[in-house]
Amino acid sequence: MPASTPHIVLVTPVWNDSSRLEGFGLELAKTLADSGLKVSWVIADDGSEAAEKEKLAQLCVQFGQIYSDVMLHSYEERSRKGGAIDQSWQAFPEADYYAFVDADGAIAAATMRDLLKHAVDSDRSGESFVAVRELSGQMDVRRTFFRRLTSYLFREMVRTFVGLKLEDTQCGAKVISGKAYRVIESELEERGYVFDVELLAALSRGAWPVREVPIAWREVSGSKLCLWRDIWSMLAGLLRIRKRLKKAGS
Repeated sequence: MPASTPHIVLVTPVWNDSSRLEGFGLELAKTLADSGLKVSWVIADDGSEAAEKEKLAQLCVQFGQIYSDVMLHSYEERSRKGGAIDQSWQAFPEADYYAFVDADGAIAAATMRDLLKHAVDSDRSGESFVAVRELSGQMDVRRTFFRRLTSYLFREMVRTFVGLKLEDTQCGAKVISGKAYRVIESELEERGYVFDVELLAALSRGAWPVREVPIAWREVSGSKLCLWRDIWSMLAGLLRIRKRLKKAGS
């Protein structure tokens, strides 16, 4: 680890479902406390109802008794996952790395810690790290056939319409170089499910290195995404990204 420990901003977005954060949050607080990393952990409330905001505030206090550098950013209006993450990252304009992890616990806290350490130990300037389910086939990845099919179909849509060849753009854990993010941030417009795609496409267009890291992952019930219901909005988002990429390259 470098003499000066890099500062990481880790965001966990939440919307009207504090119960999904409760168990994972305790695990993450304990893991961060023992990690030796310099992490500012932000719980980003994406416009939840008043009762949920209160529960999140209570959880933040609870987590803070275990890991001191945790805070709640509460946004009054919902801006979708990408919007909540982006707003929270912008509150730390000089961070060395920007990261996020989903609140559902599909990715264990220790796995997220290891991904953060990959970034800290990297010797490539501007490198970002993307968690990937089943890249090598050696990790324990537990998900239903339908979830596998959904991921496969979306990956093929991303490759067809955006030209991004990464294996898994949607896994809920990423660590982005602060240096790279500050260059590309003004290009990012998507705030919904395709936020990750635009982020990675912008890194790729700027020739910023991205390393895919295989992780263990387990499916957790309660996902708000339904492929057959949301496919048209996702396709529209991918087409918007493609249009902007073509315009930027012209």
